[in-house]
Amino acid sequence: MPHDAGPEVLAARPRVTVHFALTLDGKVSTPNHTPAQFTSANDKKRLLQVRSENDAVMVAKGTLETDRMSLGLPDQVLRNERLGRGASEEPIRVIVSASGEIGLDLPIFKNPGAPIVLYTTSKIAAPKRAELEAKIAIYEAGKDQVDLHYVMSHLFSRYQVRAVVCEGGPTLVRSLAQVDLVDRIILTVAAKLFGGRLAPTLTGPPGNFLPASRHFKLVNTEIGDNEFYLIYEHEACTRRTRF
Repeated sequence: MPHDAGPEVLAARPRVTVHFALTLDGKVSTPNHTPAQFTSANDKKRLLQVRSENDAVMVAKGTLETDRMSLGLPDQVLRNERLGRGASEEPIRVIVSASGEIGLDLPIFKNPGAPIVLYTTSKIAAPKRAELEAKIAIYEAGKDQVDLHYVMSHLFSRYQVRAVVCEGGPTLVRSLAQVDLVDRIILTVAAKLFGGRLAPTLTGPPGNFLPASRHFKLVNTEIGDNEFYLIYEHEACTRRTRF
């Protein structure tokens, strides 16, 4: 269904966390955008822990396809903890794709779990919409590009999402940063060097600056298995009241 209210109308939104692993030289993947497999087993556990602490987990279509993600929560202990605090067993799964061209052969559609929500645009083809609607809820959130303000506001009001974690990819992170929708950044810094001029950073390949700098404060550090775990919060977070 198309959206009928802009961000100025739907102001309330969830807290948005970006969760990524990167190398010492700031790369989140290789130039060929191969799946990121350069962190420890403990980091994989941390990924699920952070996922379990949120009401929704969000990815862009490209990352969903490249990493073959199911976005589930396979750890029964974490699922039980969620149930114990009155949450759903698993966070809802959110896909962002302007085209809506998503194949039903992806793991996310083969693994049972939380509901799947797709935010797309009016560019989605009618046959594809009909194909997907049997599996997921579909919302048009723009004409040519997905309106991320609307996405967050809709998740807040329609699905009662108060915290969402974005797990990729860099293009989606850049889009969130462009409209100042990143409240927290959780990073795993691996002791590796990738190099590569075209290898993407947290906000994608080298390109134009953001409209304005986004300032964050380091609030927690941990040393793991030859890697660092860092948490940053947007400097304005403590002044916001919409979460």
